[in-house]
Amino acid sequence: MKLFVGNLSYDVSDSELRAAFAEFEPVLEFHRPQDRETGKPRGFAFVTLADEEKGMAAIEALNNKPLGGRELKVNEAEDRRGFTPVRPRRHEEDDVTEGTMARVDDRPRGKDGQRVRYKSI
Repeated sequence: MKLFVGNLSYDVSDSELRAAFAEFEPVLEFHRPQDRETGKPRGFAFVTLADEEKGMAAIEALNNKPLGGRELKVNEAEDRRGFTPVRPRRHEEDDVTEGTMARVDDRPRGKDGQRVRYKSI
């Protein structure tokens, strides 16, 4: 089960956070994103535990528990909102079924029968 751990203090080290999840071992994955510009850890992490039972126990035990001067917010991780997987490009001859959100290529055709390429500004 993948957990989202939020409201992390920037002063909490990775080892301190791992120690908080020690009783729910085995931890399959631990990911604490870093800020691109400063290189410092961001205020959240993702922890993947072996099974759902241990995940629920971790949520109950660690949610609202103080760590580094802040109360942790621990819950089940959700998929990104608005994230759409990239679909392969469609060719003109592919048939598009009704109801899909496929992009229609409505560019005009040139004298040679090929679609006109628009140039960016």
